[in-house]
Amino acid sequence: MDIVTNTKMRFRKEQWKQIILDREASGLSVAAWCKQNGVVQSTYFKWLHRIRLEACQSLPEIQTVTPVPFVKVESHEVPQISAPQQRPAIQIHLRNADITIPDGTNPRTIRATLLALKELC
Repeated sequence: MDIVTNTKMRFRKEQWKQIILDREASGLSVAAWCKQNGVVQSTYFKWLHRIRLEACQSLPEIQTVTPVPFVKVESHEVPQISAPQQRPAIQIHLRNADITIPDGTNPRTIRATLLALKELC
C-alpha cells in the first residue's frame, strides 16, 4: 500500500472512531443514530468491527495460567479443646498457599497433608 493510500486509510479510521464515539455518547440506538445522521447501518457496523478488531490485536497476549493439581486429603475430625488464643503447631507458607495445622490434629491428617504437598512440590 502506498503512502497516500495508507495515510487516507488512517485518516478515515480516525474519522470512524470519532463517529462511533459520537453515536455512543448520543444515547441513541445504532438504527436511530444512523437514520438521523444519514449513515448506512452496515457501513457503521463494518467500521465498528474493524476498529474493535484492531484494538483486540493491539492488546498484549494473554498468558495461560498453568492449572495447579489438587490432591484429595482426607480429614479426620479431632475433638477441639478450646483454648484462648491457641497458636498453630505448624504453619507452612508457600508461594500460592498458607497451611496452618493446629495442635492436636490427627497424625494421619498431618501425614496426608504433607504427602499431598510432597506431590505438588
